[in-house]
This record gives sequence, C-alpha cells and structure tokens, in this order.
Amino acid sequence: MNPTRRQLCALILCCSLPLGAHAATTPLVIGLFPNLSPQRQFRLYQLLADYLQQRLARPVQLYTAKTPRAFIEATQRGSFDIVLTPPHLAWLAEHEAGYRPLATYASSIRGLLVVAASSGLHTAAELRGRDIAIPDPLAFVTILGVAYLQEAGLRRDIDYRFLNRGTHNNAALAVINGEVPAAIINVLFFNQLPEAARGKLRIIGATTAVKSFFFMANSRLSPATAGAVQDALLSFGATPQGRLFLDHNHFGRILPANSHSLAAMARYGAETQRLMKESSP
Repeated sequence: MNPTRRQLCALILCCSLPLGAHAATTPLVIGLFPNLSPQRQFRLYQLLADYLQQRLARPVQLYTAKTPRAFIEATQRGSFDIVLTPPHLAWLAEHEAGYRPLATYASSIRGLLVVAASSGLHTAAELRGRDIAIPDPLAFVTILGVAYLQEAGLRRDIDYRFLNRGTHNNAALAVINGEVPAAIINVLFFNQLPEAARGKLRIIGATTAVKSFFFMANSRLSPATAGAVQDALLSFGATPQGRLFLDHNHFGRILPANSHSLAAMARYGAETQRLMKESSP
C-alpha cells in the first residue's frame, strides 16, 4: 500500500522531487537506506531520480529514514515502491516483505578499520580495551567488522566497545576530531571523502568484501512496471549523467540482479534479525 502522510511524517524524513508535467501520475516512491545525512543523500541521488522521472514518464519521490531500524520497519510495511538497501537488508526485504531484486552496483561493500593518520596504532589487536566508532549497529560494515575483529582475537563488549555515531561521516569525524581512536566505515564512503579528510585517516585493516547495495521492487508493482524500472536502471550508466554519477561515487556499473544474487546473504540477514530483536524497545 502507498504510505500515508501521517506515517511518513512520523518516521520518515522526506524530500520530493518536482512533479512537473506528470503531476497527475502516481509517484514512484524510492526509499534510500540512511547511511548518509538526508541532505547529502538527496543531492547524491538527484541525477538518478531525474533520469528515472524522465525515462518512466512519472514523478519520482525520494525518501529516507532517521535510523536504519526505522528504514527496515518502513520497508517491511511496504512504504516504498523501490528500495536501495545494503545486501543483508535486501535479503530481509525479499524474505520478509516480498520485494524483488532488480539491480545492484558492481562495486563491493567492505568495512575499513581507520585511525587518525598521526596515530601510533597499526593493527586491530592494538584496539583491545578501546572504543571504536561505527555508523550504526545494523549497518553491514558493523556486522562485517565484528567478524573481522573476532579473527583478530577481540570480542565485542569484552575487548572493545562500539560507539554508535549514526552515519559513516560522523564515525569518520569522531576519529578525525580525536573523540575515538578508531572507526569502521564503508570503503565506498571513504573513497567519497574529500581528499583533505582522507588524508587525516589511515587504514589499518579491512573486512571481507561482499556485494554492494541492491535496488529492490515492492511486490505490489506489476511485472511490467518493475521491468521498466530495471531497464531504466541498467541503461542509466550509458548516459552522460549516469557515467558521472557512477564514476564520481565509485559505484561501478549497475548490474541486473535476481534472488540468486542474494543467496549468500542469508546468514547476515539472520544476524540482523537477531540484532533487531535484541535491541527492540
């Protein structure tokens, strides 16, 4: 069902694109996983939204949520026609809410363990007894980071403590500003940082690499509509604005996706379900 104004105002920070000549057409509602600030996300995806609006001849509206949990809950309620979400949450969207995979970025998600460039820390093992900033407990790089640190002999909440900073940007800034000795952030975000900010960080470790973000279609969309969206996404990279968008943000190409593409995410999806139950109010 389409999200009501009350639902969206209560939980979702929204940004609507101009509806133009197709104002009478039902908008295509796209939900963006909140790994950046809302303002930065909407600026980032403006090119793609403009292209989809022109290609599909219908208005496009972008939404995000205040927190990953709020985004997951809105996804499960069916508040979005399309979601752009990390692979562990894409698996949840498919298995809990009936969303269908349409496309994914060719780039990979990998968590980077970063410290200040001037820090004397050089290995993960040296973080024993210290705090580590994270973008969110449900972020995929956090889950990957737990496994990486465990391989280094560090146990969560025993040998180190995670400090939730809400976004990758805030986690990185916590290190740059000297608030924490280390952070775990997405390699894509690290590459998107201004050169001056990257120069203040040093990478001392990296998690395993996994599939990137997925575009998922709500099951209420007809096969024809979902197919049209998929075709538009796959052709975006061949346009000048698409090449600019993908190259500037280090996303690689946009590739077709199906349920098989998410099969390896089952264990991460199950871990996310466990974390959500543990942290439920």
